[in-house]
Formats: sequence, C-alpha cells, structure tokens
Amino acid sequence: MRRKLSIQIESLGSDRLEVKKQRMRNLLKIALPDEALYRELMLSLGYKNNKTQFLELALITPYSEIRRLKDKDSIQLALLHRAGFVDAEARLTNFDFSLKMDKGVWNLERTRPQNHPQKRIEHISDVLDETVSKGGIFRFFRLKIEENYFESWTNDLKSNQKIANAIVNKIMSFAGIGKERKVDMFFNIILPFFLVTYEDETNHKMHDFLEKLYEYHKALVHNSITRAVMKKLGLVPGDINSIRGFMGLIQYYYNTRGGKEDGA
Repeated sequence: MRRKLSIQIESLGSDRLEVKKQRMRNLLKIALPDEALYRELMLSLGYKNNKTQFLELALITPYSEIRRLKDKDSIQLALLHRAGFVDAEARLTNFDFSLKMDKGVWNLERTRPQNHPQKRIEHISDVLDETVSKGGIFRFFRLKIEENYFESWTNDLKSNQKIANAIVNKIMSFAGIGKERKVDMFFNIILPFFLVTYEDETNHKMHDFLEKLYEYHKALVHNSITRAVMKKLGLVPGDINSIRGFMGLIQYYYNTRGGKEDGA
C-alpha cells in the first residue's frame, strides 16, 4: 500500500514540475530571461512572509540596474537602500534615490536574525555580483548547468543519486546562501526555468540531463507541509527518497487544500 502511495506521490511531483514550468513560460512572456530569473530568485528570498516585499524590491531595482553597479558593496547598498533598511545617499553615485520602500512594510515578527530580510539581501548581493561578472544571471546559470553536464547514468539508484547530488552542489557553488536553500532554489526555479529554455531550443540533450537531476536527486529536508502529508497518508521519510517525491508531497498538499500557493 505504501509503495503504491509513493508511486502516486512521485506522479504528483511530475505535475508540480509542469506547474513550475508553466510559471516560467508566463514570466518569459513579460520579461527578458535575466529579469525573469532575477525576479524569481528575489521572490524566493521572502519565504512565506515577505514574498511580495522581495518582488517589489526586484521590480524597483531591476537586474538591468544591478548590472550597472560596479561591485558587491554597491549592489548591496543599492538593494538595502531601496528596501528601506539604510540610507545610502552619501555612498552611491549616479543612482536614483527617489525609489525607496518603507521599512515598515517588511514582516519582521518572530524572524530569526539569520532570516532577517536585510541579511538575505546581503547574501544575495554576493550571488548577484558573481553573475554580473559572468555576463548576466541567465548566462551565469546556463554555463553552470552546461559545464556540469553528465550522461553516463547507471542502473544503480544510489550511485545515480550521489552523482545528481554532487552535480547540483557544483551548479549552485556560490557563497552567501545555505546549502539546503540553494538546492531548494535550484529545483523550484533554476531547473524548471532552464527546462523551458531547452525545450524552446529543442535541445534534447540538456533537457534530458535536467530531467535526470529531478529524477535522481535526494529529497530535501522535510518541512511542516511534507511531514503533515506523510502523517496523513501513513508514509515515513524513507518512503520518499527523491526530489520528485518531495515535490509530490507539496503538490498533494496544495491539491487537497483547494487553494493556490503564493509565489514560487
């Protein structure tokens, strides 16, 4: 019975990936690849309490403006100023200071120090600076994916899982953001975004590579949603070993909840 449920959950994980891909297609209708990818990554920094705020910050400080800033410190100051956390007028030049959010819009109640929006802005500034130096955020992640292309998968699930885990760690090998959060970003944003890109280009080789990563990578650390679903279905963590199954648990939650989730 549990095996049958696990297979059904895996199928829901495929459904969830299609939902993510459709979101990326819709974004690419209204924004260039750099801007679309930047907005999604910024949105993800908000978790559940500050998604709208981080999206607003990305809209009033677009990636095209980030690219004109000369270094990490300038990027960080610009974002912190626009977010309303600092006044950077004496420290930035040739910058529009009129665009600025009210600090009061941020939901800071019961926020751990390491999860404070200001801290997340400081961390993403490291990543953004690296992407600017590599020709843009879209090109940065595309090169990361293609440099780590792998095709010699085996029939051994554990071996494939180790390979997939190592590949994702290499693709997301930048400073400033925790390992688990980077993996979460990869499977919720980077992978569906580039699956759409490679589908549009009919690049079957790279498309299949990303599909394999989704098939073989281990599940993320279980959260309140996935634990609640497993308890409801009588599953244990060992029943859900892949990222596809993990995403299936989340999709089950939203399907049975009958509502739409917010953001990425």
